[in-house]
Formats: sequence, C-alpha cells, structure tokens
Amino acid sequence: MKLLCANASPYAAKASMAANFTGVDVELTPVDATNGDAQLNAANPLSKIPCLVLDDGTGVYDSRAITRYLDRQGNGKLYPTDPSHLLAAERMEALADGINDVAVGYMYELRFHPEEKVHQPWLDRLWGKAENGLDAAMADLPPSGNDAHIGSVALASVVGYLELRFDGKWENGREPLIAWQKEFFAAHPALEALKPSA
Repeated sequence: MKLLCANASPYAAKASMAANFTGVDVELTPVDATNGDAQLNAANPLSKIPCLVLDDGTGVYDSRAITRYLDRQGNGKLYPTDPSHLLAAERMEALADGINDVAVGYMYELRFHPEEKVHQPWLDRLWGKAENGLDAAMADLPPSGNDAHIGSVALASVVGYLELRFDGKWENGREPLIAWQKEFFAAHPALEALKPSA
C-alpha cells in the first residue's frame, strides 16, 4: 500500500505514525497536493492528502478513515475497545484534528493571499481557536507510553506541526504539553522521524 503524503502535513504525519504504530507496512509517497498530482487525483477525487492507496488501487481518505482502516489491518492498538477509553481517544483525535485545521488554515491565509489581502481578524480568530484547543488538550493529556492510542498519535502530529510552523508562538505556558511530547517520542522513538518536517 502507498500513503500519498507531504512531509509538512500534520494529517499525513498522523497517518504515517499510525501505520508504524499498528505495524502495517506502507510506502510513504510524497505528492504535490498544492499544484496537483496525477497519482493523487486518481486516488482521491478531492485531491487531498493523506490518501492511502490499497493494493487494488482503492483510495482511502481522509486521515480518520485511514487510521481506522490501519487499526483494523494491524494490531488494533490505535482505538481502545473499552467504551470509555475509546471515547476519550476519539475526542482527543477530533480535538487534535481541529487544532490542525485552524493551524493549517492560518498558514494558508498567509501563504495564498497577497500581503494586502491577508485578513488579520480572521488570523486572530483562528489562532484563538488553536490556543483554546491546546489548553483543552493540555488539561487532559492522553497516555504517552505503552497505552498510547490514536489520540496520542494525533496530538503528537499537532505538536510536531506547531514546532515546524509556529516556533516561538505557541510554547509559552505549555511546558506540560512539551514534556508530554518528549515522553511520547521517548516511548515510541520510531515515530519521531515521521512528525511534520520541511
């Protein structure tokens, strides 16, 4: 299977970390989702990453559908079976994905609009959502060790993206989250190389 991805994407990082975590072998295949890519277009009608291309050519998208599929194909460790633990994992995944949504939206506002067209009140609104999401995550940090789950993987991808794109903007007062990230990668060292990168 191929995971169509981009190195900087936090969603692709989540999916690639999930594949490694579940023991499912995937080939990481970088594509250009911004300017268009024939392979991506053929696998995903939305031309968005990540997209998991199965051996029969079927495209699986978006990142939550991919992580669910990987969990079924792998060791089943991503999503807890206990209902209360499952809900906690799914809530953290949704929160992490939401933080990614606003952080990526913030970058797109800066990257794809001329400077005079950038709407600062919208950026402020997005960043406020990111701050609220980070505070909520820090108040209920997921497990980082052997009992880590999809919420842990998703949060690690968020922090990796913030480290890459928002260095110096998010860390103040977030020492527990920074410490959690270090603990997570210490317990799962193979995943650190899969976090978002330039």
